[in-house]
Amino acid sequence: MEMGVFKNAVDTMPDSVQTVFFGGMGEPLINRDILAMVGYAASKGVRVSMLTNGTLLTRGMSADLLDMGLDMLWVSIDSFEEGEYESIRKNGSFELVRRNIESFNSERFGRRDSVDRPNGTPPAQLGLAFVAMKSNVRQLGKLRQFADENEVSHINISNVSPTDGFSQSETLYSRTLALDLPTKGLWGSRITLPAMDDNLEGVADGVSALLGAGFEETCAEGGMEERRQWHCRFVNDGMAFVRHDGEVSPCMALLHSGVTYLGDKKRIVRRHSFGNAGKQRLSDIWDGEEYAAFRKRVLDFEFSPCVRCGGCDLRDENQADCFDNDKPTCGACLWSEGILSCP
Repeated sequence: MEMGVFKNAVDTMPDSVQTVFFGGMGEPLINRDILAMVGYAASKGVRVSMLTNGTLLTRGMSADLLDMGLDMLWVSIDSFEEGEYESIRKNGSFELVRRNIESFNSERFGRRDSVDRPNGTPPAQLGLAFVAMKSNVRQLGKLRQFADENEVSHINISNVSPTDGFSQSETLYSRTLALDLPTKGLWGSRITLPAMDDNLEGVADGVSALLGAGFEETCAEGGMEERRQWHCRFVNDGMAFVRHDGEVSPCMALLHSGVTYLGDKKRIVRRHSFGNAGKQRLSDIWDGEEYAAFRKRVLDFEFSPCVRCGGCDLRDENQADCFDNDKPTCGACLWSEGILSCP
């Protein structure tokens, strides 16, 4: 994203905005202007969060991010064993990311005695984002241990979003999707755990290890409740996504066009934009008639139940459904089923 596009989006965002989040299908720390962007967003008095894979999170970068006013750093990490990590993250290094997290912690806790820090708390929080698959679900117990060792305040666990045949074979939720019943999932303010097929090898052991001793303390502000179905967290929580070129989408799923899978069937999700924040006022796009009407449609969630339907050709794309909804349609969205989750 060019700095001009970013500034126009931030300068014209609705007054109700509370958080500016850097992330969404890409690595923010690659952007040459990322530090200036963090500082500019923080200068508006909003909370600033970021999701990174941790590879470029050097000690110097950590110090600069904190200097610029970063409030929350999420690190995406899908295994705590070097070999498995590298098989998931091609050309990645678990040891490098681990050391970078240690450096970030050294920086943030080294500033805990600065003015305006209540009770010696650090100036920024650290969260972990974990994508659960058949190959790594047993790592959930180690996730808990790693979080404790690194004073992680938030954990977000998601199922994998399948984009090819291999990732589809790694999913943990085919049985869950077939059930037309609410299932129990964890939706706390500290940790998010999606629904999974508990009959699959490794799932019960991994989840049990994660939710072991000390769980109640970790989730003091959270709790257990029924997994929401036909519920879009993006729309319900008032989010909007501004793509690198300024195009404004209502959710992660519609940010880019791409291939996904519903069961074993390939599906095309086509991106959708309601305006361009590099050329228009973001508040005007948000208040636009078309965007407002779409948000209402999602809140009511009057879409075809494509996830559980026997299947027609309409669910092969998100352009129409059998309830006569025009594009984009959301009845086959895995986020709305509580299967996928973002920080």
